[in-house]
Order: sequence, then C-alpha cells, then structure tokens
Amino acid sequence: MLRRCVLALAFGLVLFAGARAQADPIVYSQPTNLFGANASQDDPNGLGNFATVYDDFVLASDTSVTDVHWTGSYFNPPSQGSIQSFTITFWDDSAGQPGSSLLSETIAGTAGETFIGLDFFGDPTYTYSVILSTAFAANAGTRYWLSIVPTLPFPPQWGWEASVAGNGVAYQDFFGDRAQLPGDFAFDLTGTAAVPEPATLTLLGLGLAGFAGRKRIGRLRRS
Repeated sequence: MLRRCVLALAFGLVLFAGARAQADPIVYSQPTNLFGANASQDDPNGLGNFATVYDDFVLASDTSVTDVHWTGSYFNPPSQGSIQSFTITFWDDSAGQPGSSLLSETIAGTAGETFIGLDFFGDPTYTYSVILSTAFAANAGTRYWLSIVPTLPFPPQWGWEASVAGNGVAYQDFFGDRAQLPGDFAFDLTGTAAVPEPATLTLLGLGLAGFAGRKRIGRLRRS
C-alpha cells in the first residue's frame, strides 16, 4: 500500500511540474493609470536613441521571465507612428540606478500594437506584448531595471505610459543626460517560477521508493 502511495506521489510531482511548465502566469504587474507618458525612442532618421525610460522591479521568487507586456502612447503630435521594432533590455542595479545590460532583444514589428483609447492628455494609447526568444532569469529579492525603446521615425514621439503601482522611482536618459522620474511605468511580466529538473524528480521518486522498500523489509524482520 505504501509503495503505491509513493509511486502515486512521484507521478503527481511529475504531472505538477509539467503543469507548471505549461502555465505562464503574470509574475509582476504595474497597470497603467493613463496619466501620460515619458519619451523613450530610437529615431532612425537622424536623432538616434535620444530617449530611454527605465523602471525597476523585484520578484518574490526565482523566475524565468518569458513575456513582456506594456502600454505606450504617441504625442508631439498625438498621432500614430510607424514602429519598426522594439528593443527590450533588462539591466542590473547599480547604486539604485540602471547598471549593466543583462539581456537585450530587438523584436521586429509593432509588438501587437492595440489601440485602447486616449490618455489623460488626449494622446492615442496602445498596449503591446512580446515573447522573449531567451527567457530572463530573475533571482528572488533582486532589483532589476527594464527599458523599452521603439525604433520609430520622429515625429511623432512615443512614450511609455505611467502606472498606478511601483515604488515611485524611475529614470530617463534624454539626449545623454540622466534624470530621475518621480513615478512608475505600465508593464507586466509573465513567467514561471523555478521547478525541480526532471532528473531531480526522478531521484526523488527513487529515494521515496527506496524508503518504502526499507519499511517493508523492516516489517518482515519484526514478524
């Protein structure tokens, strides 16, 4: 009976690991308040990467970040532009500011640009989403920074929309100068928490089975 229970437990652990591997829950969320945006843009027609916005995040557990979702808008003038690509970069923390790049990907296209209405200033606002080709491995309790920069001819300007959540600290590089911004920006991270490797599950199952065998031998010796 004990052996059947142990085998059922090991099998259940394998199924649990498979289910976790297939699920991609939101692991971090800063929803937008539609209260305006700060410029973040790479102009291929001469200005170059003149503006970059960074916002920080901390995750509660070791996580493989697989997707990034965010909200942005167009202004100056408030009309939709023609985004060529997005560059998504994760940075480490350096004395409370973005430090070195840990993972950077440039994704061609508009990242599923979807119109959701006008923000507080009457600027057309959109949601975006990308699946990373390489997941970002985030350690629990570690501060990281995220930047989102579209390649987009100016005008118009594109900006990352503000959020109602966060710690009230962000940064912007604007024409070579860095300034702290008193706010946060709208993004969600999707991913999976760390789970045991298949080999670990196999060893766990064998160990439990061995434990069951020792218990059975023990009963025979006592009879």
